[in-house]
Formats: sequence, C-alpha cells, structure tokens
Amino acid sequence: MKQQTVWFYLVTLFLLGAACQTSATSPLPTPVAAIILPTETSASPLLPATAVLTATSMTPSPESRPSATAVLPTTTPTAAATATIRPYPTLDYAVATPATAVPSPVPPFPKPAHITNIVLLGNDVKYAQGGRTDSIIIVSINRQTKTAVLLTVPRDLYIVIPGWKMTRINLALPHGHGANYPGGGGGLIKDSIEYNLGIPIDYYARIGFDGFRQVVDALGGVEIINNCPLTDWRLSAPDLNPELEESWEQFTLEPGIHQMDGDLALWYARSRRTTNDFERGQRQQQLLRAIFNQGLRLELLPELPQLWQTYQETIETDMTLPLLLELAALAPAIQENGIQHLVLAGESVQAWREPGSGAAVQLLQWEEASAILARVMQPPTLSRANRPPLRVEVVTDDAIMYRQMAHNLAWYGFAPSWSQPTESLPAHTRIEYFAPNRKESYDWLLSWLFHQQPDDIVLMPTAEQSNIYRVTLGTDANPCLSQLEAPLGAND
Repeated sequence: MKQQTVWFYLVTLFLLGAACQTSATSPLPTPVAAIILPTETSASPLLPATAVLTATSMTPSPESRPSATAVLPTTTPTAAATATIRPYPTLDYAVATPATAVPSPVPPFPKPAHITNIVLLGNDVKYAQGGRTDSIIIVSINRQTKTAVLLTVPRDLYIVIPGWKMTRINLALPHGHGANYPGGGGGLIKDSIEYNLGIPIDYYARIGFDGFRQVVDALGGVEIINNCPLTDWRLSAPDLNPELEESWEQFTLEPGIHQMDGDLALWYARSRRTTNDFERGQRQQQLLRAIFNQGLRLELLPELPQLWQTYQETIETDMTLPLLLELAALAPAIQENGIQHLVLAGESVQAWREPGSGAAVQLLQWEEASAILARVMQPPTLSRANRPPLRVEVVTDDAIMYRQMAHNLAWYGFAPSWSQPTESLPAHTRIEYFAPNRKESYDWLLSWLFHQQPDDIVLMPTAEQSNIYRVTLGTDANPCLSQLEAPLGAND
C-alpha cells in the first residue's frame, strides 16, 4: 500500500470515517438534469444503522463587533448545556473582516468521559498548510454503548475562527498552521468547532487526497447500492488530462448495486454538479461505511501496529497508536450496534452571500441546528445496544429491489429481512405492523422510507410487542429518496 493509502485506511477503519477532498474538477458546463440523490450506506443490508436528522429553525447568538454594521441574524442561542464557556482568542481586527455581527461562543454540550470526539479532515494537497479542508466529519465514539455518530459539517459554514476572523470553516486548519496557533491547525479547528457548534473535540486527523483511489483498490473495491440515478461529468479514462475539454464525458450511474474501483468511488464521492455539497457529504459517509465494513471483512486489524510503525511519518494527527488500537477493538461491536448519520443541512443552515466578495456561504441557524448537534454525543436512536431491533420483513420477488430497500432501512436503524411472496404482488405497497399498539413504532420514519404516510400503516394487533413490520412491495415501490428530506421525529 502507498503511504496515503495506509493512513486513509487506518483512519477509516477505526474512526468510522475519513475525508476525501471535494472540489469540482470538470471544466465542462453543468448537465441540464438536476437529480436529487439519497444517502447510501454499506453494502450489507442487515447492518444496523440509525436515522439521519436534519433540523428546522434559528441562528447563532451574535455579539456586535466594534464599529460594525450587523447584517447576520441576531437571535441569542439557548444551547441545552451547562458547561462553562472557556476563553478564546479575540478576532484580529487588523484583518479585513466582513461587517457582520460576530456570534458569541456557544455553551459546549456536556461530554461524558466515555465519549471520544475526533474531527476528520480532508484536502487535495500533500502538505498540511496548503489547500482547504473541504471534507469535515466529526466522529463521536461511545465506548459505553459501543456505538458511533458521524456528523458532516458543510465546508462553507461561515463561522468565527478564534484569533482570526469570520470566514469559512474549511480555512481553519491551514490558517492555524501558518499563524502558529497553539496546537497548530489541529488546535484551531478544534477550537473553531467548540466555539461555534458546542462540540468539544479530543483529536483531529488530516489526510490528503492522493490515497483515496489506492485505498479502495487495495481493499478490492467496495460495493455501493445506488438508489437514484446520478449524472455528472467524468474523465473518459483516469489517465487523461483533466485540463482538456475532450477528456470529459457525461456519465450516469444508474440505480442498482455497483462494485466500485478507486476511480469510480472517487467520482461518486466528488460529484456535485447535479446535486449539492450536502448530498455529496452523505455519499462520502456511505463510501466510508463501505470501506469500514470491507476492512472488517478482510480482518486486517492484526496488521495495524506494523502499518503504524512503517507509515506514521505520513500521518498528521494528535492521536496515538494505543488510542487507535483501543478504538479498533470496538469496531466490530460498533458495526453491530449502530452508526448514526447526521448532517447539518436543511433549515439548520441558511444560504448567505459574504459582503464584499459575494462568496456563497452557509450561516448556522442555531435553534434548528442544536437539535442535531445535541445528538452527536448521544447513542443512536435505534441502536441495538439500547433496545430490541425494529424488524422489517420485506416481501418481494425482486432481489435487487430488496437490496435497495434493505439498504435504506438499515441506514436508518431498522433490521430488514427478505421473504418471497406467496401471492401476486399488489399495485400499491402495503405496510403492516404487528404489535399491540403503535408505541415506539417509528411509523413516521418507516412510512417515509416507502413514500407513504403513517396512517397508511395497518396495525395488526398482537398480544406481545413483537416489533415486526411486514412490507409487501407493490409495483409502485421506489427506493429513491432525498435523505435531506427525512422526517425529524415524532412523539411515539
């Protein structure tokens, strides 16, 4: 394996995520079709996972800076946390900063001792001070419940970077290295996240872009279940000159099960011309889950100490080998108990233009975002460590359709199984729930996964709380979903 490959693999396997650079590469016009994609997960349809949450309502608390005209929303945040706000370096007012209200630091969410938070960063250059970290994934590992939560942070989230100015979050790491910030770029990105999002970060890890293709190929490829067509420009061959227009062609990845090599996986992770940054971030989480599962299947854990010793010079991180080995020991249990996928999107952010430059950025809407941020250090909602699984029997004679539907179910924490029909399939998908009542049935989520309403689910009363759904797929069955539209929740 190449050095970057090993580092990418180490981070992915044990921290349940990694970051691949996400800048656009195609010099060609954007295709006309605008396709909304769902988030995908690992290849295994039985892998427990939990819901993606997207929030819905307010802005971070701002505090007007001297002689500035406030143009950002000015609502005061009410973070549900009692932790003390620690001091941060003030902004450098000698640096040109847009005339905006400057948010105050938010109270950090309480962090239990059994929680380890790591921010994974990815950029497209070899050296730490170059480029921007256009992939930012916070991984929260719960050593008590043996679960994990992944939160994708938008690369253009407009925040306070302590000691510097308000700008995009993807500039924090390179600026911290160049400005000799305490702890370097890693210290600055940690402080920036805690200041603006209230999530204390224990460790950071940064990788370059070079090794992504190699790590996928070294693992023998990864299986991705794609539920919506994805169209974008792609190099006709990996070795062609990307600066030449004739090197590019329009490519569509059709719905279905795809064995991806490194080149196709990289295209899948970077594509955004017919989607957006938020959906691309979710595809990256899907690929990371696939790499994580493939690494566990190959049983490469015993090789870690030797790989670490050989390639540690390529690693930019403040983690240690003992820590990685400790987290590695949790990996199989985390795979079984559940990984929650979160994203700051929807109404938790607001599109905005930076004054002067006109750059498109995202403003955090605190009231809505706090509902997501508060979940980062909580066990996944449908984790098998907390409750019996909600089983879903999918009745269909179409093996591919089952895999696609099971893929969606597992991503949100349900436990799917497959049954062959004993009669003709209906025109309209039918959902039945076998239990005494609908309490804790998550019918609001299950119905959404099949493009239906909770009232469409037929309660089949039983004496015991069996927690079993039966979904008979009709000819109207469609696995394509916009994960950014996933429901937030309901009172069961």
